Amino acid sequence: MAGPWPLGRLQRAQGLVESALAFPLLMVLVLGILQFALYYHARDVLTGAAQEGARLAAEDGRTPDEGIDRAVSLVAAGLGSTVDPVQPSVAAQDDVVQVVLTTQLAPIIPLPIGTAIAVQGHATVARERFRPDGGSR
Repeated sequence: MAGPWPLGRLQRAQGLVESALAFPLLMVLVLGILQFALYYHARDVLTGAAQEGARLAAEDGRTPDEGIDRAVSLVAAGLGSTVDPVQPSVAAQDDVVQVVLTTQLAPIIPLPIGTAIAVQGHATVARERFRPDGGSR
């Protein structure tokens, strides 16, 4: 016994229901992939800024504060307002300079782990030394 609706109408309704179920899952998948891409981009920007800051701080005659200022300005240029303010730290020893930059990345989708994603970049560079005799022993 046939129902009161024609077969074509039921197939269209079935397609609509399937789309309504599949679309949210597809959007979560796409936004999750985009969130991972943004995280890795932010990590790469922080690592590059830390490398540049450590390189500058390791130059002969430069201070660690100059390196930190350069690193923070590079993060601001590379990430803008997509991250919380950067917490820089520098460890300057006699032979190496280490710069660590830490911040929080705002998620684009609600995450069950909290409100922000921690991102860190670090670099260690050997200090430059000026040797009047050109480095010969």
